[in-house]
Amino acid sequence: MWSRSGLMVIALLVGLSGCSGSPPRLPVEAVLPSLPAPPATQLEPMATPLPGATLTPTIEPTATLTPEPAFKMCSPLALHPLEELPHIVGDPYNPPPPGREERHHGVDFGYYHWQERDSMLGEPVQSALPGVVASVLNDNYPYGNMVMVETRREDLLPELVSRLQIPEGESLYLLYAHLNLPPLVRLGQPVEACQPLGEVGMSGNTDIPHLHLETRLGPAGTIFESMRFYDTRATQEEMDNYKLWRTSGVFRHFDPMDLFTAN
Repeated sequence: MWSRSGLMVIALLVGLSGCSGSPPRLPVEAVLPSLPAPPATQLEPMATPLPGATLTPTIEPTATLTPEPAFKMCSPLALHPLEELPHIVGDPYNPPPPGREERHHGVDFGYYHWQERDSMLGEPVQSALPGVVASVLNDNYPYGNMVMVETRREDLLPELVSRLQIPEGESLYLLYAHLNLPPLVRLGQPVEACQPLGEVGMSGNTDIPHLHLETRLGPAGTIFESMRFYDTRATQEEMDNYKLWRTSGVFRHFDPMDLFTAN
């Protein structure tokens, strides 16, 4: 059954249909309700590239650490390891009173017979430590053919600096004397530990093949362009340099075996 309100609506619609002309049009806004705008969305980056595209990955730079070079000490004689040196000492360190020339300022390595060798003549001599060549002599008395190498304090192990009591501003100097031929290095040249310097000989004040080695502490950066014992062939500069090195006390000698046993 139709309700009273339903009948009234039908009658109204019928009356409107009977009117002449077109039915009135309602505004669009009245017909279509306003819809809320869709929420904004954020596109996620693509995990895989489109066909034909190339993704360049971002690589974070990594720090490259350069390891510090290890300290190295070698025997001054290439054929004899450090532990063998005490057994081939022909003349040990025998220091004179301060300021005196006599006795022995270093140590001599040599022998008449050792294992299968009858003489040290011609055996290779090498730098015991890295450093810079501070002096080169060609057959000057008394050292003959000689090389001196300076190793700065900062290039030595702290334990070795403490053991030898090397003060700041001073270096360790090693002198290799009586070489068979002129040295293989030149003044001011950097050298590495174990680098060849020459070979054992009997130049200078000796008649037996051996290596004379001196170790001294003195002012860093000193260069001896030449030196010579006092004689008629020596220049004043050569004699002054010899005195500075040997007897002035500025360069203080010590037993070379203390250097090798401190390693």
